Amino acid sequence: MKMLGITFQAILLFSFVLYAIPGYSLPLKTQGRWLVDERTGERVKLHCVNWPAHIFPMLAEGLDKQPLRFIASELVKNNYNCVRFTFSIHMFTRYANLTIEESFDRLNLAKAKAGVIKNNPFVLKMTVPQAYEAVVDALGAFGLMVDADNHMSDPIWCCSNDDENGFPNDPRFDPDEWIEGLGLVAQLFKGKTQVISIGLRNEPRGKNQNATLWFDQYIMKAAARVHQANPDVLVVASGLNFATDLTYFKDHSLISNFDNKLIFEGHSYSWGGEGNPWVDGSVNKACADKIGSLNNNLGFVTDGDNAVPLFFSEFGVDRKQMPAHDDRFLSCFSTWAAEKDLDWGLWAFQGSYYFRENVTNMEEYFGVLEIDWNRVKNPKVERRLGLLKQKLLAPESKAPLSYIMYHPQSGACVGKGNGKIRAGNCKGSARWTHNGVEGPLELKGTGLCLEATGDGLPPVLTPDCSQNTWEQISASKLHLASKDRNGEYQCLHLEPPFAGNIVTKKCICVGDDPTCKDNPTSQWFKLVGTNVEN
Repeated sequence: MKMLGITFQAILLFSFVLYAIPGYSLPLKTQGRWLVDERTGERVKLHCVNWPAHIFPMLAEGLDKQPLRFIASELVKNNYNCVRFTFSIHMFTRYANLTIEESFDRLNLAKAKAGVIKNNPFVLKMTVPQAYEAVVDALGAFGLMVDADNHMSDPIWCCSNDDENGFPNDPRFDPDEWIEGLGLVAQLFKGKTQVISIGLRNEPRGKNQNATLWFDQYIMKAAARVHQANPDVLVVASGLNFATDLTYFKDHSLISNFDNKLIFEGHSYSWGGEGNPWVDGSVNKACADKIGSLNNNLGFVTDGDNAVPLFFSEFGVDRKQMPAHDDRFLSCFSTWAAEKDLDWGLWAFQGSYYFRENVTNMEEYFGVLEIDWNRVKNPKVERRLGLLKQKLLAPESKAPLSYIMYHPQSGACVGKGNGKIRAGNCKGSARWTHNGVEGPLELKGTGLCLEATGDGLPPVLTPDCSQNTWEQISASKLHLASKDRNGEYQCLHLEPPFAGNIVTKKCICVGDDPTCKDNPTSQWFKLVGTNVEN
């Protein structure tokens, strides 16, 4: 087995010349709400994807479809810098001697096994832990950071309230075996600096949840075991109720931050609550309610004197069908994530599963890649995430705060082009100055301010800043509006197919009518603060 690992590493090293490899000085630690390079103190922002390996047959998904080096290169090409790489506890405690070939044979996955033989034959004779480690090595060879995430105890699909894996002492969640497995994983990756963190447990849930037991007992024991075995890695603690609730810390403090290594994680999707507010009611209200809930239940931990990092390790949308509720949720969530400049992990990277819920070769509609893992499923979604992949706030920066004008529905940012105000690529985007409440909106460094000229007309830049005030209005606070001569609000508006031309129009659903169901997302523009020079 040792020779297999050496040969595999040699192949990966040879492939370096083919790809642009990002570089990070690791390990990381916490500094207030930020993750920073332990050596330099410079902030490192995580923009990750989830890649499962926790489901039977306990191998990273997709190795039947494409060579591992191709999959890793797709991550780099699409500007992700880390992977939340999932595992189940039983992979390391009960199946540690099971080979990948035996695992596939147990499930009669002949076609998938043939694909693995074709594309990644080196993993077939490896044990389950060895194959997991081999993928981690490949990701590190491509300059990618890894969050080794404990998803379940059993190697099954996650999650439901009745899967018996939800909370310690549930029938399939043995806390002693859990902590033992975490210690084995921490020890395995000691010295492998690409493994920046270990997620202690994904989405605790179910009727047996107890915040005091979870945060003050189980998390402390699990984090202590990981930290003792591998003091370089961050330890990631999930909120309750499927990683949506950290409110315990509104009235309690951390017992230990384990030498600035403990961080929290949270999750959110378009569902949750009653009905479907994204299509059944006011979209502005739905967004306001979502952001209010995110701040109240999760985001507050990044504020105040005792702030800690929040790794938003799961959000995502159905990229194949892109239903209205997912489309609108993504626009709303993106403004919140950009404003807070969160570290995040997208669900998900995989285009398919070997075997999920008794179905072979199931397609993942939320996946970045198509079912054959050969191309991106929905390039428009990747464009919409572009700004979120940039570091917007840096604690080490001395630069004053300015703003990026962000249109989340298209993923575009607003600047000047061909003498007009246009929406375009967020990379190197223009900076604006504003007081953050109500006032002139100046294109930074030009002395020119934005002026609305009339309904259906493009706004212009003028040296007269005294009469042109802009503010974020509506329940969502995402309409960037200025009053016309009649005292009526005109909102910036980017019409589909988002070719770049911006006009001002009558604002959509900005009043108090909760029954207004028109889609306002073409008019959602967010002033996102940044102290990072372009």
